[in-house]
Amino acid sequence: MSRDIVLKAEDIHKSYGSLKVLKGVSFEIKKGETKVIAGPSGAGKSTLLRCLNLLTKPDKGRVWLEDIELTNPSVNINKIRQKIGFVFQEFNLFHHLTALDNVMIGLRKVKKLPKEEALRRAKEALLTVHITEDLWHKYPAQLSGGQKQRVAIARALAMDPVIILYDEPTSALDPQLVGEVLQVMKELARSGVTGLVVTHEIGFALEVADEMMFMYDGRILEKGPPKEVVFNPKHEITRKFFEQVGRLYGERR
Repeated sequence: MSRDIVLKAEDIHKSYGSLKVLKGVSFEIKKGETKVIAGPSGAGKSTLLRCLNLLTKPDKGRVWLEDIELTNPSVNINKIRQKIGFVFQEFNLFHHLTALDNVMIGLRKVKKLPKEEALRRAKEALLTVHITEDLWHKYPAQLSGGQKQRVAIARALAMDPVIILYDEPTSALDPQLVGEVLQVMKELARSGVTGLVVTHEIGFALEVADEMMFMYDGRILEKGPPKEVVFNPKHEITRKFFEQVGRLYGERR
């Protein structure tokens, strides 16, 4: 595999009983790229993300992170997962820990860093996502949704991942808080942090994504430059989807 390729998925399938959720998904991401996955609910987008770091085990197919095949049974997946950041829809912060401690815990428990080094990296990550010192010792219940999601991004960033996977990171936020999270994601993308983003935020995709992949019924129906996929799609299903999302996007803005 090329040294430039950070993540590669090949023919990923996943079913739950008789329901086929993923039906042969293949793609790759190069270092420094930001790719966006869009599509309707039930298309398999979140399941695909979870298959990429084996939080959900694919029924068929292979996944590589750099030159390591994650789907090889002999691989220590817990060790390799340290290199994959994951930002969830619902933040997944520890409610009994402060913002600072939420970022530090992985550095201490997983990477086994000394407290001083973990503290330094956690503070650096929080500042990168614009969580200022006055918020470091607050608990999640004391933070806004946007602040909580930025802490979650800082937690992923502090682990120094080779890629960050974002699973609809703004879907649980009030509309007025979406912008602050998207701004941080844009800054990370422009700084060269490799990212794969499941989102309906068309503006984000148009502004920073290198490629958009449109998923429908468990497959990647089409992919290409975001402007081409959004404004000049090849498939009627894609066109109808973006017309509908565009109306909602315009109304909210």
